[in-house]
Amino acid sequence: MLDQLGALLARFDDDSYVALANRGLVRRARKDLEQQKVDIIEQAAAHVVLSFGAQRIRFDQRGPAHAQCDCPASGICQHILAAAMGLQQTLQASATRSGQADEPAVDPLAPLQATLLALSTAELASHAGKAGYRWAWQYVQDLEPEHALVISGSQHLVLALQRPRLTLRYMGGGLDALIADAELAQIEKYRVAVVLAFQRAHGRELTPPEPTARQRTQSLDLGMDHALAESRDASLDESRARLRASLRKILSESVELGLAHLSQGIHERYSTLAVWAQGAEYHRLALLTRRIADHVEMLLERAGWADELRLLDEITIALALVCALDAAAAQGATPRQLVGHARSRYEASASLELFGLGAQAWRSPAGYVGLTMIFWSPAEQAFMSCTDARPQAQRGFNPIARYKAAGPWTGLGAPAQTTGSRVILQKAQVNDAGRLSAADSASATVLPLDAATLVQQLKPWESWAELLSARGEQRASLLAEPDPMKDWATLRPAKFGDARFDDARQTLIWPLLDGEGHMLAAEMPFDEYSRHATRRVERLGPSELVPGTLVIARLRASAQGGVVAEPLSLVRPGAKDNCVDALHFDDAPQQGAASALFERLKRMVPSRDALLPPAEHVPTTPSVLRQVRHELQRQAERGTGPDIAEQARAELMHHAERLAEAGLTAFRAALNRDGGAGERLLSANYLCLQYERLMLRERAGQA
Repeated sequence: MLDQLGALLARFDDDSYVALANRGLVRRARKDLEQQKVDIIEQAAAHVVLSFGAQRIRFDQRGPAHAQCDCPASGICQHILAAAMGLQQTLQASATRSGQADEPAVDPLAPLQATLLALSTAELASHAGKAGYRWAWQYVQDLEPEHALVISGSQHLVLALQRPRLTLRYMGGGLDALIADAELAQIEKYRVAVVLAFQRAHGRELTPPEPTARQRTQSLDLGMDHALAESRDASLDESRARLRASLRKILSESVELGLAHLSQGIHERYSTLAVWAQGAEYHRLALLTRRIADHVEMLLERAGWADELRLLDEITIALALVCALDAAAAQGATPRQLVGHARSRYEASASLELFGLGAQAWRSPAGYVGLTMIFWSPAEQAFMSCTDARPQAQRGFNPIARYKAAGPWTGLGAPAQTTGSRVILQKAQVNDAGRLSAADSASATVLPLDAATLVQQLKPWESWAELLSARGEQRASLLAEPDPMKDWATLRPAKFGDARFDDARQTLIWPLLDGEGHMLAAEMPFDEYSRHATRRVERLGPSELVPGTLVIARLRASAQGGVVAEPLSLVRPGAKDNCVDALHFDDAPQQGAASALFERLKRMVPSRDALLPPAEHVPTTPSVLRQVRHELQRQAERGTGPDIAEQARAELMHHAERLAEAGLTAFRAALNRDGGAGERLLSANYLCLQYERLMLRERAGQA
């Protein structure tokens, strides 16, 4: 029994003990172990009893996870941890004295891997039940193979799921020896899911669950997220069918009428359909329809940021989603990817290490205002965010003032403290999209962060062609589920151009050049929340833009085609104090009198000698595709009513013939399809958008 325990405990480290209990208990057990020792008072074939002070702790072959202590505490107590650590030290010292520690080293992970691979379907189903195995099997099927499971570890196996964010550690033993870093009510199904993902990663064929009349189980949380969305009854099917028909009609009518001629009645119809879509459990379609309704309202109010061309693209995607739902309904089931989720589900996570990268205040078209903090997670190599938002009508909430107000997490004086700091977040709640809950149940510890560590972890992009190619890989399909946190990127420009303000668009444009001479425009639309950042960027001088300065920015498609970046903050590699400059809130660094005077004079007198070399835009789409895109936009703005429908179609067919000569033959079929002029125009625009995305990825990769 001691040999088995010794082999098991040899794989435990501090992280394993923390996952078993928590960091505070581990620290307390270490201190207790310095004052008291662990003694073996009973040995048997099936168990070992240890004494630690006045307590008696019983171990069996399953190790610390199932040890029993006679103290009043429930679960894993500090006595169990101290006894395990003490026995681990005793057995290691004994092995050293006997010379076993000098034996040739073997891979400690090999037997653990073999054990997990040898687990049968019957054992997995017995552990989680038939319903739990069915859930776990479907869960693994829905995961992308290359991102399903992160396997690591040196002394023991560390198996990390990405959605939900859950890490399990395996030191040996049965399935119940898989230790999770978060408390979950139904941990058994997650253990089975991890084992199935592990077996699939090693080339094993997974046995599907036994077929049942009811493929989904209401008693399992998250089970509905990894199954096909089926109609509950015939009435819901009928409601969905009528909704899809109504949406196809108004989307087509909006283009036939002309996006520049929309009325209040159109806005009200979109708002009603958005509510209908939510009631029909078409959650993704409801969100998109609500966004279109808000955009139409902003156009009617002549809001500065409202744009008919961007509205055209939103309507195009909405029609494509409706068509995809029509096709899926004809097959009898709709993938959850197309239906979407009713609401974001936050899952408990273990301790998170985050690097604060700044914050931004905003106002949404739906009438909400808020403050969003952006973080970098070095463990997941991904951006995360936390948002505190309120309805604009609610008095007393100012998103700009919120930056220096207490919270949102316990122990955090203000969001401003996170900028340029290392934040350790305990009891965090994270959803699939990488958003952190602002609930005060989480506690934050703010620690200093040096510039070298931050720059090393961020892994900035230096080539805009490679950046856009990677972005294209992530967003190959227009109907792929949106993942907003993947829009954030770290940029390292080789040169910075002079920012200028476009009065017509009310937008600040800041050229960023890479080492190959390609230009990526950083754009910042002007409003009450971007006023400070706009002035900061306009006044940036050479002393602030030292070589190696990084730009944290969010990438988005521009109305004119291509991609632009919205800057959030700057990271200065040589900064001694705060290495992150939050452009939306921080003041400019203090300058000496001579430097300040020199930069003021430089801005007043344009210098021809300091001009940057001519910049090339990152390769985009061929001119013939851009021409048909412009023609589609022109027709959508003016409308394609009955009197000009044939003329508009003839103009588009002329462009379609040119595209066919270039090898893009799908446009002729789209323009010859049955349906109204508006639906044909939207289908052609969808093809343009999809071709542009695929070509941008391909051309950027070649560049």
